Amino acid sequence: MIKVASKNPIVFKNRKDAGRQLLNLIKQEVKGLNKENAVVIALPRGGVPVAYEISSALDLPLDLSIPRKIGAQNNPEYAIGAVSEHGEAFINNELLAYSHSSREYVKNEIEKQRLESQRRQQVYKKNRKPIDYKDKTVIIVDDGMATGSTAKSSINSVLQAKPNKIILALPTAPIDSLEEIKNSGKVDEILCVSIPRIFNAVGCFYEIFDQTDGSEVIELLEKSLN
Repeated sequence: MIKVASKNPIVFKNRKDAGRQLLNLIKQEVKGLNKENAVVIALPRGGVPVAYEISSALDLPLDLSIPRKIGAQNNPEYAIGAVSEHGEAFINNELLAYSHSSREYVKNEIEKQRLESQRRQQVYKKNRKPIDYKDKTVIIVDDGMATGSTAKSSINSVLQAKPNKIILALPTAPIDSLEEIKNSGKVDEILCVSIPRIFNAVGCFYEIFDQTDGSEVIELLEKSLN
């Protein structure tokens, strides 16, 4: 089920504002969350400030899922899929064919990005004790979604831990990408503050959309433990 606060475009002041508006939607639609039965998972780096607003207000643990984009062979910025730190990969076969990327290239790129994801996990999370998702409500949060490749990879990774429920929570996204994830049957609920009819890029719906650096990710993770 997809639940939306507004079908009109909303321009967020920054990621903190987006997090607070998304928090309001979560509080309206999801009841009974506590630190024993739920966890918030952020997709770095931009999803971390958004997720922090939610986890701190609801007093829920904050964790990271770090899927890495798989770029096309001749255009690395053109995403044809993503892979998680555990190796769960999502590849869009239609985009794969369109990009003329070889299967051998994709196989090698999946392994390369998996290792980079693991490296970033160590840098960001350091020696934090792993959080068990089994039988919990897992809220996956990003600062927005376009094609959904990284979200799909994160969802596949979380499913391996056998959570009770998966909720995908976003400030903004196009309806077709949300419908595709809903129809996959892998998430129980999708919450999105705004679904603009015309969607070019996530950054179009923020006044300030500067890059979130690694030091901010580490800082917010550490603050979430206090």
